[in-house]
Amino acid sequence: MAWYTDLRDTRLFSLAERDWTSRRLLDLRARLKSPLPDGIPRKTKDASIIIGTWNLRDFDNNKFRHGPRRRESLFYIAEILSAFDICALQEVNEDLGPLKDVMRLMGPGWDFIATDVTVGASGNRERMAFVYDKNKVRFRNIAGEIVLPKHALLPDEQQFARTPFMVSFQAGWFKFSLCTVHIYFGEDGKDTDGYKRRVKEIEYIAREMAGRAEREDENFILLGDFNIKNTVDETMGALTKAGFQLPPDLFPSNLLGTKYYDQIAFRTRKDEVTFLSAGVFNFSEAVFRPDHYDHYAPVLPARHRDLDSDGTPKDRGKDKDYYSKRWLTWQMSDHLPLWVELAIDFSDEHLLHNLEPEFEKSDVPAQVEYSEEAEPVSSPPEPAEPVGRKRRNRKRKAPKVAAREKVGTIAPAPHMTLGEAWRILCWVASGKADTFRRQRKNARKAEKAKAPGKAPPTRKQT
Repeated sequence: MAWYTDLRDTRLFSLAERDWTSRRLLDLRARLKSPLPDGIPRKTKDASIIIGTWNLRDFDNNKFRHGPRRRESLFYIAEILSAFDICALQEVNEDLGPLKDVMRLMGPGWDFIATDVTVGASGNRERMAFVYDKNKVRFRNIAGEIVLPKHALLPDEQQFARTPFMVSFQAGWFKFSLCTVHIYFGEDGKDTDGYKRRVKEIEYIAREMAGRAEREDENFILLGDFNIKNTVDETMGALTKAGFQLPPDLFPSNLLGTKYYDQIAFRTRKDEVTFLSAGVFNFSEAVFRPDHYDHYAPVLPARHRDLDSDGTPKDRGKDKDYYSKRWLTWQMSDHLPLWVELAIDFSDEHLLHNLEPEFEKSDVPAQVEYSEEAEPVSSPPEPAEPVGRKRRNRKRKAPKVAAREKVGTIAPAPHMTLGEAWRILCWVASGKADTFRRQRKNARKAEKAKAPGKAPPTRKQT
């Protein structure tokens, strides 16, 4: 949760505005705590980790003069970010002052790591950053920006529009590397150079991270704003064909709920990470709602509105659209934060791996331990010899394993592609599915008839 002491400062908030902001924070907190799919799971100490990604639109230089963000907006952003253990941020601008203000509101237990700005027209002098809870996540002292080698340069020898940023972290037993991206958008038409560049950028970063996951035997998570149009678009295929897996359910991440721009994809070590849940958080259900228009109308920037001489809007409906579809996006964002929860406590598996089958049927005396004064030995000493009567072989009891606080699946199921769906449809329509079902049914009947101790079925006499 965010720190709320600034709300008591009368130089920053009037009594009326403190009341308004506090009510909105209560609404926001209630929605964050609501059951899935609307809310976000409660954070645990070490059983799971919640990883988020959020494109914070143009945070925060006000170059389009729709802002700057209000003080209350920073509270809302801090409240949402504190629901994650770690979150990747895109579109952080050159001035880190607003981000530092958010970090101060989140408290001293939080920290961030950011890139330098990406220069050039397509880079927009943006940064990418990770904010993380130091009580849960530890920086592993590895960070770097990913650049294209000469043989992989984009057309006209172009680099990434915005340099991907990779950082290594650890939470409990779980060691992982996050790589956040903000892929070039260009144009929507598939024959355009901009769209082709978008696909190429996704292809390269996915292939590069997949290769590193293989070489380093590391858990890699690729996340951020990929500018993916939909789940069956070529942009999505460029991500998944490198072997990255996605959560079984995918969520649109733009404010209108129509695009799948943001994604979180995995290449993880076998049997180490288990998937729990995923979702997207719609903050617009709690803050800057359409019915809040009258509260904010007096402070909306006049330069973007069509007003009469007395300051009232000529078209109230059009003015409300500006408030809810444009101004809101520069107060919060035009993207919704996407998140995934992973179970990361695999300490039981580590201990169970140490068990030796040969000792399950018999017991042996305890190993003799040497004191510090004894001469060093190259290997641990053997167990002591039994004394007195001959020791009976006793079966060692199976260890008791504590119940899991969080139980998930080994890996998120790959999302069905349009090609797979078409093949299944053709298989069913051709009648092969019915044939396969009959064959399987007959095989089961044959197995039952061959089962020992069972008489063959006889026809009932009438």
